[in-house]
Amino acid sequence: MKITVLIENNSRIDNYLIAEPGLSLLVEVGERKVLFDTGYSDAFIKNAKKLHIDLNKVTDIVISHGHNDHTRGLAFLNLTGTNLYAHPNIFDVKIDENNLRYGCPISQNELSNRYNLILSKKPVAISENIVFLGEIPGNKSQDIDDTALAFKGEKGVFIITGCSHSGIINIIKYAKQVCQTNDITGIFGGFHLLNQNDEELERFCLKLKSELNNQNILNPLLYPCHCCDLKSKIAMSKFFDIQEVCTGDIFML
Repeated sequence: MKITVLIENNSRIDNYLIAEPGLSLLVEVGERKVLFDTGYSDAFIKNAKKLHIDLNKVTDIVISHGHNDHTRGLAFLNLTGTNLYAHPNIFDVKIDENNLRYGCPISQNELSNRYNLILSKKPVAISENIVFLGEIPGNKSQDIDDTALAFKGEKGVFIITGCSHSGIINIIKYAKQVCQTNDITGIFGGFHLLNQNDEELERFCLKLKSELNNQNILNPLLYPCHCCDLKSKIAMSKFFDIQEVCTGDIFML
């Protein structure tokens, strides 16, 4: 599996790529080229061009949830007829405490005219090895549309998530259930760890470690990014071997 980071909050020196507070990944598994989220603007398209990536070769689009930092880039993308997978509630109206809308700015009708829109609360097999997880059980957040991808490899399952509003522990448990394995080889994406105190972070890390220890994989790979602040990454580094993620990074997994 190859993951190219088209958009992330941070960028590396001298790579001359655009960073923004959003997420967009190109995930390549065999013949499938999956565009996972589209960031907040057309920056992911500009970065793809600089990285010599032809987005016209994308076979599938997956939206992790309906927030505009993951969906607004769809307004600048034209891959007519491509399968687009998402939870049916990605179009729910979302308004913050300042009365600002932060939901998906593109209507269901508009997306239906452009793409083969596949909205599902249930898991959907994109290919033999790639599963769109659909609605995550145990989600106590208001973002019921938050989901993830599971990639079934020879050694276990690798999870890709956008923000984990549904809870990364819930996502792991459901990926194990859907893929019928206890072996999680790694997790890539946002864990939604922002502005938490030391005790909260320690409790989280202990729960995550417990969930990942129940398997045959000794050192699962963790790639926390996007909605994980520095403090949370430092806390996780005491329990796991975490990897830095920046715009333009390419990972061969």
